[in-house]
Amino acid sequence: MARILTLLTDFGLADYYVGAVKGTLLRLASGTQLVDLSHEVPAGDVEAAADLLAGAAPTFPAGTVHLAVVDPGVGSARRLLAVQAGTHQFVAPDNGLLTPQLRAGSEAWSVTRTDLFLDRAAGHGGGATFHGRDRFAPIAAALLRGDHPNALGEAISDAVRLEVPEPRREKATGGAVLHGRVVRVDRYGNLVTDLPAAWLDDAAGAASWIAHVDGASRVSGPIALRRVRFYDELPPGEPGVLVGSLGTLELSLRGESLAERWGVARGAGVRIEPR
Repeated sequence: MARILTLLTDFGLADYYVGAVKGTLLRLASGTQLVDLSHEVPAGDVEAAADLLAGAAPTFPAGTVHLAVVDPGVGSARRLLAVQAGTHQFVAPDNGLLTPQLRAGSEAWSVTRTDLFLDRAAGHGGGATFHGRDRFAPIAAALLRGDHPNALGEAISDAVRLEVPEPRREKATGGAVLHGRVVRVDRYGNLVTDLPAAWLDDAAGAASWIAHVDGASRVSGPIALRRVRFYDELPPGEPGVLVGSLGTLELSLRGESLAERWGVARGAGVRIEPR
């Protein structure tokens, strides 16, 4: 049965880069089922790539290999990683992209099998500027062919992790105050936070909330939010808080980009409390 490989990059689709990576994978691991996660990650945005991969990867079947190439350090001494997390395998540069997968129970290897890499003399690439094709694709192909990560390099325990603040909550009169950040602005302009939806239970029964959003250039002071179950419950022009598809809180505006309305970008701090 053909194995599945997902591909995530910041290459875009205007150049030959994505096609060259796919061609290499199919040449070295024929029959692979290729699935594009995205090629529109902002250039060099490792945190955005990590967030996207963490959201999509768990939906795939056991045995899937995930290749993620957002690599501003291409050609440098940064390591090439293979990670086993549960029943899935991941290949990426060692720059924090695999932070969500580097949890307890996962294993990581620094790939040192240089014989896998493409050689310019063989007519298939080479050089130091396109490791997606010349190094990461051959590594992923080896996994697709059945190689164990142990055969690719050295086990490590110091893979790079992104340093991002953890969400927290504190007790207050009338309920809990939730402190988090906007981890994603989706294409609809919803502000997706890192605040677990279960934390709303600390203020069960609250029908509305107040949000304080750092860096909101088009609003000042606290903002009233209606608590809703889905977008269509929001009255036109009124922002609300709801449980998003990944089980975290989203701040949303019906039929309009809340990010544009408030002037908010990813990374903004968010404080939510019962009204």
